[in-house]
Amino acid sequence: MEDRIAAVIIKDKKVLLVTGYDEKFYWSPGGKVDGEEAHEKCLKRELKSELNVNLISLKKYAEYESINEIKNKIQKSHYYLVQIEGEPKPGDEVTKIIWYSKQNFLKKDPKVSKGNENFLIPKLLQDNLL
Repeated sequence: MEDRIAAVIIKDKKVLLVTGYDEKFYWSPGGKVDGEEAHEKCLKRELKSELNVNLISLKKYAEYESINEIKNKIQKSHYYLVQIEGEPKPGDEVTKIIWYSKQNFLKKDPKVSKGNENFLIPKLLQDNLL
């Protein structure tokens, strides 16, 4: 099973989500661990590449198994609450970013990954972060 490391970036009770080329939904920024790479190193690399920001700090938030809808494989997702330096803007593999709110979730618009819809967003709401 593949491990995916993802950043939970919160601002004004909204979470940053991204989408890429030809994709029909949004997901949390992050990516696959390279070999024995530490989670922090993976997030630093992915955040710099995808959002042109620097990782300042991270704190383990949640983990769960779900289907990777792009690869159609089960993956284990590790989510970290992170602090960043810089203003996020689309970089490699990312074409658009949004700040996703409770209202977006209730309207189910825009569409998000199944993992975010079923696990992450409900937990953020339960923890009063959105």
